[in-house]
Amino acid sequence: MTIPDYPLMAIPSYEMYQLAHIATFIADGLARRRAAWQRGDRRGSADASRDVAGGNAALRAAMGTHGEPGPLPRPLDAATFDKVSDLLKTGERRADVVSLASLGRSTWAVIGHVPGIGAVGAEVTGHHLADAVRQHILTQPVGELAAWAIAQKPHPTGIKDRVDLAAFVEGLDPGRLRDQAVARHLRGTDRRTDAAIHGRFAGVDLDAPLVDRPPTPAPPTGAAHDRPSPPQQGRFLCGVGRQTTARPATAPARSAGP
Repeated sequence: MTIPDYPLMAIPSYEMYQLAHIATFIADGLARRRAAWQRGDRRGSADASRDVAGGNAALRAAMGTHGEPGPLPRPLDAATFDKVSDLLKTGERRADVVSLASLGRSTWAVIGHVPGIGAVGAEVTGHHLADAVRQHILTQPVGELAAWAIAQKPHPTGIKDRVDLAAFVEGLDPGRLRDQAVARHLRGTDRRTDAAIHGRFAGVDLDAPLVDRPPTPAPPTGAAHDRPSPPQQGRFLCGVGRQTTARPATAPARSAGP
């Protein structure tokens, strides 16, 4: 794990992270639906379509656009990516936002590069959501960004008109930040959905800041590292980076005097 490959120093708003996690949930569903289609898995395709619809409902609620369909957040296709940027194949993690108005679209694109994935991009409805996804790409672990890898062809973005959100919630993973963001913004939809969220996310504070914990690096070996270091406590707060403090020294329990 190197600094460019894991969260960069950035402090976006809490709301932006909620939006970006939900958008990534939708992008992941689109990718799973395409994969299911390609292998002829109707059940897998139906499950992924349900997740896309449920995630879209959460995104509309989070953005205050109930009932307004709008284009889905989706990975950029290769042709669109080539039109808006001549992105280098190597280099540090980066991401930029650009309007697609010159292409005759009302949407915005986020284009960038993530070591370990390569070219990444997203097409979303507005500048605010584009900024949120940009910050997400710059700060999240590589494993959370695979859904934004550039696709060779545009993703089909049709979704179900109606979805059983209570059943959808039962398939969410309480341990994943993006699933928590989706559930948070589906609260208040109806009593069945609220009950499903309460049961599925029991013990999870959906109003708490989204905190991600990176893998712990292996301890160094060798004579130069034989001396134990002070125990440390730390956490990863989305977009802020690791906050580490050494355990403070304590006074001896007994006096060393005569």
